[in-house]
Amino acid sequence: MEVDMLEPEKTYTAQLSLTLRPCNVLGQAIKEDDGSFRGCVFVHLNLIRPINIVAGTRPPSIYDILQEDRTMEKTLTSFYMPRDTVKAIHITSKTTTRELIVALLHKFKVVDNPQKFALYEKTCDPLQPGKGKLRRLGDTECPMVLALNWSAEGLTNKRLVLQENDTADIQWEAFSIPELSNFLRILDREEEEYRCQIRDKYALLRRRIDNFLKVQQ
Repeated sequence: MEVDMLEPEKTYTAQLSLTLRPCNVLGQAIKEDDGSFRGCVFVHLNLIRPINIVAGTRPPSIYDILQEDRTMEKTLTSFYMPRDTVKAIHITSKTTTRELIVALLHKFKVVDNPQKFALYEKTCDPLQPGKGKLRRLGDTECPMVLALNWSAEGLTNKRLVLQENDTADIQWEAFSIPELSNFLRILDREEEEYRCQIRDKYALLRRRIDNFLKVQQ
């Protein structure tokens, strides 16, 4: 997917009095007595690396996997999220970008640190499917305000997209020692998974060649 980065806009205001039209980002929105809105927004997940979840009835915190308990290790699952998966999350027009990311990860029991992810506004190109422009939302912006504005303006080419944060933008000094140690554990596990995949690939190729040689003899 080709992506052009747009310059951040300085201000965003929701025209909450305007008529809301069908929108690919905004679900049903209800206006509160104080003039704010609550409802669902749809977020497209465009993740390249695997995410880590903990099975169980209670949504976990990142510290759940810091324990050296074998039971917890068995319940930790790492998997690749299918590209362009769409998830709905219930928020308000006061919910910030950072709060949305935390809530989305918490809802689906993802234990990866929220600082590893960023939320983007994607403007899709109707003439070139799969292509578009991305603008990273600031941590204090309110995604539902954007969705309300898009709906009011009848814009159907807008998306909210969750992606991995650029590692150059991550402030590693902001993490605790246990969190950094956990990142290393995850990287070690991912590295071993890749090694296994490579070994399996060449083992299969070797068996095929051996079988072919046996047939030729």
